[in-house]
Amino acid sequence: MRNLEKALDSASFPVLAALLVHFTGDISILDKLPKPNQAILGEVQGFLSKKDKAKIKKMAIQEIDKFFSNSNIDDIYTPTILELHQMMNFIVGERVSLDYVPMMLKDLNIIPEDQKFNNHISKSSIEVLIVGGGMSGILAGIKLAERGIKFKIYEKNVDIGGTWFENHYPGSRVDIANHFYSYSFDENHQWSEHFSQQPELLEYFKKCFKKYDIEQHTFFNTQVTNMSFNSSIQSWEVESVCNGEIKNETTNIVISCVGQLNQPSFPEINGLKDFQGSIFHSAQWPDHDVISGKRVAVVGTGASAFQIVPSIADSCEELTIFQRSPPWMFPNPRYHEKVDDGKKWLLENLPFYSRWYRFLLFYPGSDQLLNSLFIDPAWKERNDSINAENDAMRSLFTDAMLMQISDTSLVEKVIPNYPPFGKRMLQDNGAWLGALHLPNVSLITEAVKCISETGIVTANNEFEFDTIIFATGFKAQEFFYPINIDGGSGNFKQIYQDSPKSYLGITFSSMPNFFAMYGPGTNLAHAGSIIFNSECQINYICSALEFMINHNLKQISVKPEIEDQYQKQFEKRHSKMVWQHPKVSSWYQNSKGKVVTTSPWRLVEYWNWTNNFNADEYNF
Repeated sequence: MRNLEKALDSASFPVLAALLVHFTGDISILDKLPKPNQAILGEVQGFLSKKDKAKIKKMAIQEIDKFFSNSNIDDIYTPTILELHQMMNFIVGERVSLDYVPMMLKDLNIIPEDQKFNNHISKSSIEVLIVGGGMSGILAGIKLAERGIKFKIYEKNVDIGGTWFENHYPGSRVDIANHFYSYSFDENHQWSEHFSQQPELLEYFKKCFKKYDIEQHTFFNTQVTNMSFNSSIQSWEVESVCNGEIKNETTNIVISCVGQLNQPSFPEINGLKDFQGSIFHSAQWPDHDVISGKRVAVVGTGASAFQIVPSIADSCEELTIFQRSPPWMFPNPRYHEKVDDGKKWLLENLPFYSRWYRFLLFYPGSDQLLNSLFIDPAWKERNDSINAENDAMRSLFTDAMLMQISDTSLVEKVIPNYPPFGKRMLQDNGAWLGALHLPNVSLITEAVKCISETGIVTANNEFEFDTIIFATGFKAQEFFYPINIDGGSGNFKQIYQDSPKSYLGITFSSMPNFFAMYGPGTNLAHAGSIIFNSECQINYICSALEFMINHNLKQISVKPEIEDQYQKQFEKRHSKMVWQHPKVSSWYQNSKGKVVTTSPWRLVEYWNWTNNFNADEYNF
């Protein structure tokens, strides 16, 4: 118990208090403990006082010691659904709405499922091709394997990991709390940081890849180039290239796991090939050192640049950043913080602690923000906010930035003039603005005119560099690029360009037997994590496949009228939201300014839709 007593100082005390229900079997114990205040995103102590924490700790030591003195771990109490809901309410300091309870119970994974998947799925010769071995491809493999469905994964790279394999630039890390940014069924209790860096994230996905024996189904260095659906055999004819050799084959079902952030995007700037120094995209970072003692340019100030600049600034002789528009930042002093040993011990050893800690990270950020992202037509106060709540956040974020700025010449450059949350929000622990104050760092807001042999040319200046880094994002609007896909009615890209039509971002009326994960309109910019969305999607896909197998069906496609109805609702909602505001331009939008990458839905809406496959919406 000495380990426990010491580790409890690192506990989330709302979680610790609720955990006592498991050890005592008595829900009324919560009435004897201090009540947490309403939780907010990233705050895990419920604003409890030292006195309150001490009371909870004292009772926790007493009850946990009593339990283990008289019982073993198999005797731990599993609360009823009603009691689990009461525990949720206690932890977050508010009543969790009933429509969220099923979603949260599923993610908590405390109540054991009654049946295994392959007890209710018929045997089938159906074969699935998963395109891509990143986070969603691994997930798809795990869930198909659970159901006994035959599959293989084609991955263009030499290893798994997708974006976490490719984006190994300095400072690369996740910006969702790691104890939530992980598969719901496979936690990692030993994350070294709250927002882990790329090597640790890649290692996690590799561990899952091996643990669930997905390796035997995976083919590396294999790029899918062309796919066409053959209705006479109700299968896809697939062309791929592996080590220069072209392979042609057929497969019944295709699941695209290529994602949205897969193909680096370079701006249309003349002279890219003229530069005589090192020039590359942030997702294609070279193995050799092109930074130390060099004159370095970073083009872009989005999420990648935000991480790169503070990580390399001290190593450069000169570092010049070229900015089109400044980012909004969410104050988060824990962004680079380590996870202490006490917290790791609790996550690893205290039953159900990790599950409830995950819930506390998840629920306060689930959908609370969404209502503030709708444009108030009556709002006339400012044109860089969209409603009173959004304006309050603008003021809060601005004040937080101003407190970090001592060089007043930066103020006009770094304070955005568009509404908060219009573009991807970045995590601010002071590193970005701190780097901009360094004597060897410059922030340029002039547009890049062209690249010369020696550097970058703007309208008024020419700069010389040894290294140019393009942190300019990805071809997010070019879905399934560079694969040519013809579902029988023509090339997908030629038909839709950058305005794809889908149902739930998963199925397409123009492409039978085809499913997508992280497809159109499924990026998350207001809540949750992309892993949460991917789990929703693969759950839906597996339900569709189970229906096909159990009814001996060979072909599936969403009805065009269902797709049209969904697409109209998708566009209608986005027309009222900040991401399509006139002052906002981002990778969420297509060439017409319409949002095509990002979800406008509440998480609970999307979870309910994907948790209830409806065969009546499909043609077979």
